[in-house]
Amino acid sequence: MKGIWLRLVRGLDNPIVLQEGMSRMRTWRAPLAITLYLGLLGAFGYAVFVVGVISSQFSHTTESATAIGAATFDAMTVFELVLVLLFAPALAAGAISGEKERQTFDSLLVSRVSAFGIVWGKLVASLAYVLLLVVSAIPLFAFVFIFGSIEPDQILLTQALIVVTAFTVGSVALFWSALYRRTLAATVSAYGSAFALYGLSAALGYLLTYLNTVRYQNAHGSNLPPDLGLHPLVYGNPFTAFFTLLVPQAPTFVGSIHLGRLLQLLVLDDGPVSQWGPAITSWQLSLCTQGTLAVICVFGAVLLVRGRRARPLRRIAVKAS
Repeated sequence: MKGIWLRLVRGLDNPIVLQEGMSRMRTWRAPLAITLYLGLLGAFGYAVFVVGVISSQFSHTTESATAIGAATFDAMTVFELVLVLLFAPALAAGAISGEKERQTFDSLLVSRVSAFGIVWGKLVASLAYVLLLVVSAIPLFAFVFIFGSIEPDQILLTQALIVVTAFTVGSVALFWSALYRRTLAATVSAYGSAFALYGLSAALGYLLTYLNTVRYQNAHGSNLPPDLGLHPLVYGNPFTAFFTLLVPQAPTFVGSIHLGRLLQLLVLDDGPVSQWGPAITSWQLSLCTQGTLAVICVFGAVLLVRGRRARPLRRIAVKAS
C-alpha cells in the first residue's frame, strides 16, 4: 500500500506534466480554444434564457424567474458535458501516438521516468487543460444564484461529474494513443468509444429496460411498481445522473435503486423487486463505473508502454552471462 502511494506521488511530481503544460499554453491555440469554449457556452446559456423569457411573455404564463434560471442552468450544464465529450478525446488521443509520429517516443522510453509516470504525466497534462476549461466556465454558472434556483451542492456535484467524465474519456483516448502509432487512428477510436459509452450504451439500456418491463408484466400482471428501475446502462449514464441532480422532483424510478435491484436489472431478472443492499443514486453509480473504467484504461496504457520500454542494461548483461 505504501508503494502505491509513493508511486502516485512520484506520478504527480512529473516533468512531463510541466513540459506538456508549458508547450500547450505557449501556443495561440490555447487561448483561442478557451475563448471558443466560453463563447459557445455563454451564447447557448443566453439563448436559452432569452427563449424562456420570451416564451413566458407570449404564453401569458406566470413562470417565475427562478424557473427560468433553473432551466438555463440545466441546459448549460448538459451542453457543457457535451462540449467536454467533444474536447477531451481530441486532447488526449495524440498524447502518446504524437510522440511516436515525431519519433520522440524512444527518448521517453530510455529516460528515468517510469511507464506509469509517462502515462500519468500525459494524462494529467491533457486533462489539466480540460479542467482549466471547466473551472473557467464556473463564473458563467454563478449567475443562477441571482435567481435563487440552484443549490451549491448541485453545482459541485454536476461539475465533479463533468470532471470525472472528462477523466474517463481522456483515459480511454490515452489507451488508444498507446495502442496505435498514428494519431488519426487513435482519435477515431477515441471518439467511437465515447459515442459507444455514452450514446449506444444508453440506447441499448433503454431497449433492455423495455424488454425487462414487458417480461415483468407477463410474469406479474400489468400493475408496475414505481421502483421497477432502469437498466444499469441507462441508470449509470452521466446524462441520467444529470437529470436526477438537476430535477429535484424526478420520478421515483430514477431517484435511487437498491443494489440487489440493479443486479436483477443487469441480468434481466423478472422476479419480484429486490430491496437488498444499499440504495444507490444515479450519480453515485456513474462516478463508480466511470472511475473503474478509467483505472482499467490507465493500467492498460501502462502495460502497453512498459511492453515497448527498453530493458535496463544491467539486466541484459546478467541474462547474457
